[in-house]
Amino acid sequence: MSSANGWRIIPPDSMPRLVAPDNMDHSAAHLEALDTIEDQLFLAMAPFLTRIQRARNNSTFLCRIPPEIICRIISFAKVDYGWPKLDVARLGTLGNGDEAMEASGAEHTPRLGWLVLTHICSRWREVALGTPLLWTDPSDYFAIPPALCRLILARAQEVPCHLELSASSLRLLTISGRKIFPPGRGIPIAVLRLLGFSVGVFNYLAHDYFLPGSFQHLHHLTVGISLKGDELPVLLPAALSSCTSITQLRLSNCFPPRWDAPMFGPRLTHLTLTYGGVPEVPHLMPSTLEFSRILTSATALQVLAIDGIHLQGSPIQYPAMILPSDLGSIDVYSWRDSVQHRDFLIFLANIVLKRQDIRMNFSLGPPDGDIAGSNTALDPRAAKETLSLIRVALDNLYRQQQSPPKHLVLCRKALLTHDSETERSAKRAWPTRVMQYLYTDIPGVTSLLNFNFGLESIDDASFVDSGLDPVPLRDLRSVSLNSSGADSYLSSGSWWRAMRKATYVHRLGIYFRNCQMLLPLTETVVVNEATVFTTFPRLKVLHIHLEGLSIAKGGADLDEGDTECAQNLAVIHTLVHARRKHSAQSQLESLVVDSVLSRWKIWETIAVDVPIRFCDFHALPRSPSDMPPS
Repeated sequence: MSSANGWRIIPPDSMPRLVAPDNMDHSAAHLEALDTIEDQLFLAMAPFLTRIQRARNNSTFLCRIPPEIICRIISFAKVDYGWPKLDVARLGTLGNGDEAMEASGAEHTPRLGWLVLTHICSRWREVALGTPLLWTDPSDYFAIPPALCRLILARAQEVPCHLELSASSLRLLTISGRKIFPPGRGIPIAVLRLLGFSVGVFNYLAHDYFLPGSFQHLHHLTVGISLKGDELPVLLPAALSSCTSITQLRLSNCFPPRWDAPMFGPRLTHLTLTYGGVPEVPHLMPSTLEFSRILTSATALQVLAIDGIHLQGSPIQYPAMILPSDLGSIDVYSWRDSVQHRDFLIFLANIVLKRQDIRMNFSLGPPDGDIAGSNTALDPRAAKETLSLIRVALDNLYRQQQSPPKHLVLCRKALLTHDSETERSAKRAWPTRVMQYLYTDIPGVTSLLNFNFGLESIDDASFVDSGLDPVPLRDLRSVSLNSSGADSYLSSGSWWRAMRKATYVHRLGIYFRNCQMLLPLTETVVVNEATVFTTFPRLKVLHIHLEGLSIAKGGADLDEGDTECAQNLAVIHTLVHARRKHSAQSQLESLVVDSVLSRWKIWETIAVDVPIRFCDFHALPRSPSDMPPS
């Protein structure tokens, strides 16, 4: 501050006189003059102190970091700390009653999130404010303090934004009584996620916000609509369905106005279509021909998932469903009624694969059986027709797989096969109770098929006798039976006869409670004047697992002296002894038992015929070094 402008009341040359020791002026005017000098000195020095502090901070290590490294650190911090958010957690527990209205006037302090990094020093603040890319992805837009929302988008300048609009955050913001600032209509958007909106709110946005020509930069679109009762799904606005630049599309309870919309174009790589509403809406569903054309047009499609989508059309003139050559994953779920189940199987029977290393996951009916209100009760004739369609569908899929399956996992009316032969996968693909949630983690897979047929209207025996016919068994290396419903297979003569084809199986997994059903593994047959075991003649490793309930109890519900346990142990002992007694080539090399059973003395006797190892099967391995012994 210059002397000409800084000292407006007391000139500088008068200061020595005012502060001189011999100045005995005790008047009020003198004291006021000294107070004025003190105030003016503070005001004069503040800018200099700020500059000194800034210079000092800029000399530290943190402020010497290159701008690109600062941006990378901020990007990581955005994942951990998120964006600024209103502290409305209290509102989330109050509902919509009087308590919520009383809380609406309370003060809600925003959490700064990653913006705290701009307080490190002016250097970090300048880099953050001057880098538009850091401001393009405000997650959960309505959870951000409204005063900051548009400022954040303004910082992005002309860079397309990643925008997430959540109905739950909008509701809490409305309860808090704050003014809502919707995103500006002219903001370029690359990623748009609309999550959990009701039909009414979405239609309001569609009328007022989704204007034609506003989404020419859109690449990823996610729309999730929450339906209540008999509400019908919404239609996607033309401003969104006409985007030709979309690469990832996820629609839940939302349908395009036309199934030949431009968004189903050659740039589309991920497509997810889901409908979970109560009313049947055949007029909104795609026809078989329209869906076939979508698969033909989306030449870059890599991931396809459809859930509750009922293709309309005659099963007689059914077009070929030619999957794109880049497609590596397909998930299809059908759960509503017998008509959709039939059409679902016809769809599978008409799939044409143009790529071998594809992961296929198909589920017919609810995972836990029939649900209330679903029309799944089939008469015997319809059940027979459904089983026939299952065989045709599976035969079509397996016939097109270039590499036959090496591993088979069986659950109750469900199967998983894959051909991985990596060192890890032989252990990783052990019998597991969690089929649908584990198959994606199997390494080295070039052909994988997960098929779940969970309808109670088809009894277990029918599925065991007919459902496994199309599965190639000759090249199997392992079979997993440690799952619910495995006793349906083990008690079926048809299953044991089918398994005679699987002559190369060397690994078998089973629940301990089902071990008494393994006696067919001791049967022999004469082939070319040589006696060989009828089933799994090359079996080398047997895994014995426990069910989750027994594991949770630490095996307290099991006693080796119990009748059922004794029967299971006797069959295990008989099996390993018979295999060892037959020949050195047919004897088991390893018996791997759940460690919960390791305290039993009987294992010392069985160990005479086969080496025994104990393993925590229920502890999911996280690395190859954590894998149980083979």
